[in-house]
Amino acid sequence: MDSKVDSRKQTLIWHVVNFLQNELTHGNLNDERKESIEVAIQCLETAFELDSEARAKLEKEQLDLLSVINTTPKVDVTEEQINQAEEYKNRGNTQMRNSLYAEAVADYTKAIELNPTNAVYYCNRAAAYSRLGKELETIDDCKEAIKLDPQYGKAYGRLGVAYSNLNKYEDARQAFLTALEYDAGNTTYETNLKLAEEKLYSNMESAAPPEHRPLDISQFINNINNPTLINMATHMLGDPSFRNIISGLMQVGQTGDPNINVLLQAGQNLARRMESEDPNFVENLRRTFGPTQPNSSSAETGGNSKTDTPKEPENKTE
Repeated sequence: MDSKVDSRKQTLIWHVVNFLQNELTHGNLNDERKESIEVAIQCLETAFELDSEARAKLEKEQLDLLSVINTTPKVDVTEEQINQAEEYKNRGNTQMRNSLYAEAVADYTKAIELNPTNAVYYCNRAAAYSRLGKELETIDDCKEAIKLDPQYGKAYGRLGVAYSNLNKYEDARQAFLTALEYDAGNTTYETNLKLAEEKLYSNMESAAPPEHRPLDISQFINNINNPTLINMATHMLGDPSFRNIISGLMQVGQTGDPNINVLLQAGQNLARRMESEDPNFVENLRRTFGPTQPNSSSAETGGNSKTDTPKEPENKTE
């Protein structure tokens, strides 16, 4: 009988499988390579017993495998080069404070040329690129900084901002989560994570078919005097089965049962019954009580409002 799989090996394979699955989703792969990766995932999961139970235990484990692989060749940097690089870095910081971002890029680039082993220089240049709207260059520099310092929280935070600006909210979410691992309690990362998650889930909801989108019950409350709603209520109150449901809810209230799930379940049962009688029931409600479309003066302009734009850390450069 085979012995139990070593938990350390299982964790390693879990990260490998996550990497491969991310490649399937975001990598530029042809059909043949995708098929090969899918087979590899199945084989690894089987060989190392990555079943649902094991996955549940490892679900919170997040690691960017590429970030721990340092492909930068060893570079010998003299003391003089280190000092000169610091001078250029400080000049770049001054340019940033004066909003001279192109000049800051030039100074940070000189610092990197003199000392390519310092992660701060790449992260600072990423901040300058971000100010210039060059998100791809920002991402590249953040990744270089992470290669040099895999626990560099600010680089992950800045990477998340760049991904958010490109509407890559899942990548942004992962970057902010990692930033918080190394800089727990950072309010900027927490705010940016929340924004990324809101955008991500909003996109997922809007992409879902109408019948699978959640129905916002607050719209019923806001439209309680709506004639259509009153008409629906009149018809439902005349239905014996509906009165039975209401009676059950009243009994719950009388017994003082605090379990809101009972109320939700009753409401869901009612919605399912109404939809079975009229397949267009839920969608009609959605059209009736759904939020109004914004006019041209209040429409979103590419996610640049003050409330939905990710924030850079207070201390932008080091």
